[in-house]
Amino acid sequence: MSRGRGARASISRSVMHGLVGWGCLLSVAAGVVVTRLHTAEANRAPLPVVTASLSADQYRQWASFPDYHKIVPVLMYHSIGGKASYLTVSRKLFAEQMRALKVAGFHTLTIQQYAHFVKHGYRGLPSRPILLTFDDGREDAYRAANDLLKAYGFHVTDLVVPAWVTGHPHFSLSWSQLQQMAQTSTWSVQLHFGYGREQITYNRDGDTGAAFAYQQYFPAQDGMPGHEETFAQYQKRIASNMEWGERQLAQHVPGYKPWSMAIPESDYGQAGTNDSRIPPFVLGWLDRHFPVVFGGDYLDKAVGRRFQIAGRYSPRLSYRMSIGPLDTLPVLHCRLMDYLRHVAIWKEYGCQRLAGLPPSTLAVIHAPIHPPTAVSTGPPPPPKPRPVHRLGAQINPRAIHGQRVVIGSRPGWRVVIRATRRTSSAGTTPPHG
Repeated sequence: MSRGRGARASISRSVMHGLVGWGCLLSVAAGVVVTRLHTAEANRAPLPVVTASLSADQYRQWASFPDYHKIVPVLMYHSIGGKASYLTVSRKLFAEQMRALKVAGFHTLTIQQYAHFVKHGYRGLPSRPILLTFDDGREDAYRAANDLLKAYGFHVTDLVVPAWVTGHPHFSLSWSQLQQMAQTSTWSVQLHFGYGREQITYNRDGDTGAAFAYQQYFPAQDGMPGHEETFAQYQKRIASNMEWGERQLAQHVPGYKPWSMAIPESDYGQAGTNDSRIPPFVLGWLDRHFPVVFGGDYLDKAVGRRFQIAGRYSPRLSYRMSIGPLDTLPVLHCRLMDYLRHVAIWKEYGCQRLAGLPPSTLAVIHAPIHPPTAVSTGPPPPPKPRPVHRLGAQINPRAIHGQRVVIGSRPGWRVVIRATRRTSSAGTTPPHG
């Protein structure tokens, strides 16, 4: 009897010791998990505000910014304080720009207010209206800008790519961050596009162009000859892309409404296409589904584009100002004043000289600004884009003779001059790299 009781007591002690040991291990594991979660959350949290002050001359210049009516400038940001590229703005420069806009008395619009302006006109808008937009749903931009925008009471529209949320978690905002943003008065979450490559192959020679601008070419495979998708297949591809993106935002972002979108690479076929039906289809489809359709920079123009929408603003396509590291306060002030005064667009390249950089510095190859291709659980993520050459030079159009000239082949600050070759009635072949 005593031996049995002793054995049972020993077993009980062993079980208790085992439970205590497992409890300790589970506590340690839980602590590690919680610590990692807190660390990960801290690494994605908004950064402290970078303070910025204006010199006396800068303050006077921006404080005397004139009032204006019947127009709304739109600024387009990408990365704030991220990896250097031709569209990456430093945190200090961004803080200076926001300070200048506040001093000048600009009133940032919500996307709903801007949509009302596009459809119904200027009436009812505050004085000096301006729209701030961010492309791609970049985490670095949110972390660097959030607290500063909130402090100034500014509104901003972030145009995101749903496939990048899980496909590029260190580049894109998470769904939880997007949900938090949508619940504030600072941010409005809108759609850039759904998924897929921003550039596709459009002929048997392997030439590539914007995904929304061309019918895709599929090389020969498994005994099937190479072929180009039909126009009906192209229409389905574009519609499916955008509808998938809308469903994702409606599912994950409370209160999402499709007020706007931004055309991938700002190219709907105006710069070149292999089917002249594409540009009117893209603009028509998007106009029916979104009150506001954003394009690229109005400086992104070329000679002889059949489907190019002229001017700085059109109700069918809202051009924006691409903001990059060269857009110092004098440059930004110059560009905004040119917008107000309807200065000839080609002359606006003269604002770049105010950045104070030599031409040798401006003529550089820029680092990629989008995330690299990676395996994703949803539709495939976008590809790594090719580097882009930018040239800084002033052009006198009266001095141009001979072959046609392209001025501003891509969004951002650059002037590109090259002879163009006609590929179709829809325009010229878009330059790459």
